[in-house]
Amino acid sequence: MRADVSSFFTLAFRSLTIVLLGATLVACKTEKAPDQPTILGVPPSTAYLGVEYYYNFGAYGGEGILDYSLTNAPSWLALEDTSNKARQGVIMRGVPGLTGGNRGEADLGKVSDINLVTTDGSMSGVQPFDVEVKYNPLALETDTYVEGAVSETEEGYREHCSLPNLETTGSHTFTINEYAADGSVTGSKEVTADTHPVLVKIILDQPSVTRVAVAFELTSPYNPDSCDGEVSAPHQRCDYSDANAGDAIIGQDLVALGSNSSQLLEQLDYLTYEQDDSGYYSKGVVTLEPGITECYIRLEVVNDSFPEPSESALITLTEVRSGLAGLGESNSGVKASVIIDDNEPFVLLQTAKGGERDALNVGTAGEYVARLEGERDQEYSAKLVHSDGSTARLGTEFVTETYENNSWIENDILSFPVEVDEVRFRIRVDAAGYSNPALDDRFILLTLDERYQAGRENFARAPDDSVLRVNLNELVTPLVLNATEDFVATDLVVAHSGRVFVAGYDSANNDQVQVRIFNQKGLLLQNIDVSDPAAVLSSPKPTLSTQTREVTSGATKVDRYELAVAYSTDAEITGTISNGGQDVLVHRYWYDSAANGGEYVPDWSIRTGTSGDDVVKAIAQAGDSGYVLVAGETTGTWPEEHSAGGDDSFLQRIDATLDGASYVPALAWSRQVGSSSDDSVAGLSSSSLTPTLFGSARGAVNGASVIGGVDAYFYSTSTASTDISVRQVGTSGDEAVTDGLYDETGLWLVGNSAAEYRVQTLEDGDDELTQSATNTSAGFLLNYGLSGDIDRAITLNDPADQADDVLASVIVFDGDLVVGGSSDGDFTGSAVISGQRQGIAARVSLNESGDSGSDEVFLNEWRDQLEDPDSSIESLGNYRDDEITVLARKGASWEVLVLSPEGVILTP
Repeated sequence: MRADVSSFFTLAFRSLTIVLLGATLVACKTEKAPDQPTILGVPPSTAYLGVEYYYNFGAYGGEGILDYSLTNAPSWLALEDTSNKARQGVIMRGVPGLTGGNRGEADLGKVSDINLVTTDGSMSGVQPFDVEVKYNPLALETDTYVEGAVSETEEGYREHCSLPNLETTGSHTFTINEYAADGSVTGSKEVTADTHPVLVKIILDQPSVTRVAVAFELTSPYNPDSCDGEVSAPHQRCDYSDANAGDAIIGQDLVALGSNSSQLLEQLDYLTYEQDDSGYYSKGVVTLEPGITECYIRLEVVNDSFPEPSESALITLTEVRSGLAGLGESNSGVKASVIIDDNEPFVLLQTAKGGERDALNVGTAGEYVARLEGERDQEYSAKLVHSDGSTARLGTEFVTETYENNSWIENDILSFPVEVDEVRFRIRVDAAGYSNPALDDRFILLTLDERYQAGRENFARAPDDSVLRVNLNELVTPLVLNATEDFVATDLVVAHSGRVFVAGYDSANNDQVQVRIFNQKGLLLQNIDVSDPAAVLSSPKPTLSTQTREVTSGATKVDRYELAVAYSTDAEITGTISNGGQDVLVHRYWYDSAANGGEYVPDWSIRTGTSGDDVVKAIAQAGDSGYVLVAGETTGTWPEEHSAGGDDSFLQRIDATLDGASYVPALAWSRQVGSSSDDSVAGLSSSSLTPTLFGSARGAVNGASVIGGVDAYFYSTSTASTDISVRQVGTSGDEAVTDGLYDETGLWLVGNSAAEYRVQTLEDGDDELTQSATNTSAGFLLNYGLSGDIDRAITLNDPADQADDVLASVIVFDGDLVVGGSSDGDFTGSAVISGQRQGIAARVSLNESGDSGSDEVFLNEWRDQLEDPDSSIESLGNYRDDEITVLARKGASWEVLVLSPEGVILTP
């Protein structure tokens, strides 16, 4: 028994030990507290009327299942059932304007400090947020629509209504006025025309949970009582007045539904139409089903038969008739323009060759072409008129004629029978009674009379900016410069109201340098004796330059017209100091309107030079200060420069500062560049950013690499000290440069060589000038960038390659180049050959978008050749892009000739 008691106590002790040990271990372990309930996510800050607002919050923390509640929430916003035990979180949703009492627009506005609260019963978490309720805005998307054209609309990315069929035409009947020649109304006429449906998109920003019906209306500021001048309605100048220009007529140009279209076009279940007070369907209602955000308003463009400019109307969303949506973001309204382009056939007025510019002698008639383009099935007409800006008026300075019954009769209305798309007409300018007191020629800007044609059926329209310009030339015979004296002309410029400035010298009076100024009629306005008549010169070759610059006179800005003349002489001249050899003499004049009714008077003169011969080749003026640039050749050395040997090129700038009321000239700088041989200077350009001199040389100019025999070269500089980088260019042959110019395409060098030139693109992408030999000399035009990269190369050779063709002068004319020179053969391919050299001219188109055989691009290219033996074209001038003024030598006679833009000699 003792053993049993002992065993019992032993077992009890062990059990107690285990219990105590377990309790001790439990007491040593740290127990973790539950996380604070936390809501995850930030709901959208914007809600829209009629659009479901939804957000799914997440949550964590707490002990057990969390409960959720909203405080300070708008009535439309609520939480879904919060007893979901599958996950922590809650869904919040609502539809502003509908849920929570169907309050509509009363739910608009911002509610701040809304709280979503979650709790496990002992702990809680809060997520504050704000919500602003806005209108669900409607918007319109329109396009430009063309009469008679099938509109194309692509399905958008939005949920949208069914797209209507736009290929089916509708029909509309309306009434138009008929007019007499003076525009008065003679009656009315009912017209039925096809219509073509077009779509205007109506966009709802957010998908609505309810159907949205919105009303629309077509309107226009057009007012038939807004009349021009003193006429009163009804009248053509009221129906189509200046005030109504560009305004579409609702019910005539545009309708919502054509009067006869309901049985022709498909019925759309989302679109209904309504009539306006005039009985036209110009308004209606579009209904967007729930979830749809893009729908369509089908309108109809009336395919009428009137020539019209682009016109516009307004389409307006007027009210939301059902559902919750806003007329724009602020519900203040939605408007959009509906633009309609006309599709009537149009008429192009052109020269017989297809150009848009011509010149016509007073006392003659010229034949032109009207081309009708566009589809039609009826006879069309076009009425001619001079446009605004024309200084010659139809019926006063000129008349138009059409050919009828084998004779030309005065008529300003052209008729195009069906299948006849080209009609010839004439412009006739009678010398009898013609008057033009102005210095400039009159010019015609001929177009279609849109005022007359407006509202008249089957008249063609005029394309935008399509005008036939015809200059009326009054110099109809050659202007002989030395008919009674021994005047030798050397240079020509056209400027200042068409004045023709001709520089030269009087070989019978000590070779005195003169400038003669003529008007466009050939009348001598002024003869300027430039050099001292007592000074004995030796065949100087004066060159001239003109410029217009703006100066301050008192408190106003005025135009100052300036003329600069430069020549070389070794003669002693009173008031100047000779430097040895031939020096440079520069004279500047300015136009004084108070001097003898308006003449050029002396401004200043200066003599510069080296101990060698300094021969002027070109002069230019530039800059706001009117500085003068002189380029030439020298055998001496200019100050601070050095001679390379032989004839070097030089470029100098002369500034003139105002001293009281007079300008005082001073040599600003001279730069000298050359090779070891004789270098030739061909010209100077002040049109580039820095003055550019160009010429040709047989040798390395300023260390540049020699390419062939005679190379072309050019360089630019504008300071006295910066290094000059010479671009020596050409081929392995000879490129003798005679003239050049700088335009927007770069530097054009003109000269002559027995070669045909082309630009070849190498494998590395660079362009290279190449040439192949010709039998005889041909002219070239090479286009370079100022970095020396070749861009284009053009060769002018006689068709048979048998004549010696030489180019001497070049100008820019209406975006093209015109060159002049001489040939001892048939340069044009149809010239009468005299056996001696004859003057030649050619126009070269710079339009690279087509070629001479293209029907789409008119390239105004031509060649001319004077019939006179022993003749040449020495200089060219551009008169307003209307005429080419030519300084020509015919034997011992010096004459000014005029060419039209298409190469017709107007002074035969």
